[in-house]
Amino acid sequence: MKLKLILITVLALGSLAHAQGFLSNFSIGAGLQGIFPAATTTKGSANLSGFPNTQSTTDSVGIVADARYDFGHHSALDFSVTVNRNTEVFFNGETQNTDRVQTNNLEMIGSYIFRLPSNERVKPYALVGGGLVRFMPNNNYTTGLTPATDMKAAFAYGLGGDVKVNDRWAVRLQYRGLLRTDPDFKLTSAPFGTGLRAHVPEPSIMVVYHF
Repeated sequence: MKLKLILITVLALGSLAHAQGFLSNFSIGAGLQGIFPAATTTKGSANLSGFPNTQSTTDSVGIVADARYDFGHHSALDFSVTVNRNTEVFFNGETQNTDRVQTNNLEMIGSYIFRLPSNERVKPYALVGGGLVRFMPNNNYTTGLTPATDMKAAFAYGLGGDVKVNDRWAVRLQYRGLLRTDPDFKLTSAPFGTGLRAHVPEPSIMVVYHF
C-alpha cells in the first residue's frame, strides 16, 4: 500500500513538471537588474522661502537572485534579493544647497506569480507582492550629520517571461515596479526625506536553472 502511494505521488509530480516543460517545479535564477528611482518633491511651501525640497536618486545596476516554486497550473511563489549601490541627492529649496548620501541597498521581495497563456518555448507571467528595502549608508556623504541605516516597506508589481533553452535552463526577462517611501537615514532636519512614495522601475535579465 505504501509503495503504491509513493508511486502515485512520484507520477503526479512528474506529470505536473512535464506539463510545465521543465524537469522540476523549483528553480533559481541570477542576473542583472536596473534600478531607476523617480525623484520626489515636497508640495507647497516646504520652508520660509516657499521653494520645495527635492529628493532624487542616481540610477544604478544591481545583482539580483531569486528562488521560485511552481504549484498548480497557473501559480508560483517567488522570493528575490537585489543588491546595488546608488546615491541619494537632497536639494534644499531654501538654502539652494545639495547634500549627497551614497548607500548600499538590499531589496528583499516576495511575490505571487500568475502564469499567463504560454507555449512550449515562452512562458509569460504577472507578479504582485511586497517586501523591504534596506538602505545602508557608507562613508561617502556630504551631510553635517551622520546618516543611519534606514528600512522602508515596498509594494511590487510587474510582468515577465521565461524563454526556455532546454529542460534545465531558461532566460528570464522581467519588468518590476516598486513603490516605496524615500529614505531619510534618520535625519530629521530639512531637506532630508520628502516623506513621499517613489516609483522605482526595475527591468532585469536572469539566467534560470530548473532542478
